Amino acid sequence: MARPEEEPEGTTFTWPLLGALYGSLVIVAIVAVLNSHLGRHLDHRIDAPARTLVAAPVIISASVVFAASMVALLVPVHRRGALRVAEIAAWLAPAWLVMGAMVLGAISFALNHAD
Repeated sequence: MARPEEEPEGTTFTWPLLGALYGSLVIVAIVAVLNSHLGRHLDHRIDAPARTLVAAPVIISASVVFAASMVALLVPVHRRGALRVAEIAAWLAPAWLVMGAMVLGAISFALNHAD
């Protein structure tokens, strides 16, 4: 069985830089939404632990994306593995937000129709 072709060592820095930018922008966006009027409005409707259960995994996965992208940028020997980790973690952030939104929507729907 033939080994897949290895990346040349002179690969560009585009993907690690985009991953680091994505990770940092996700963290900033989540913190900004939680500190905005929308986040404060959620305080009255949802307890603080529920907001944390939605926001904390997203911030953790975005931190993993940022850290793995920085490893890929600074240590070219481990670039391929670090970018794979960053890719998986990058998909976890929006997936968790969608799941959290669906759960919060279902709870809100159930509470509104419980009367």
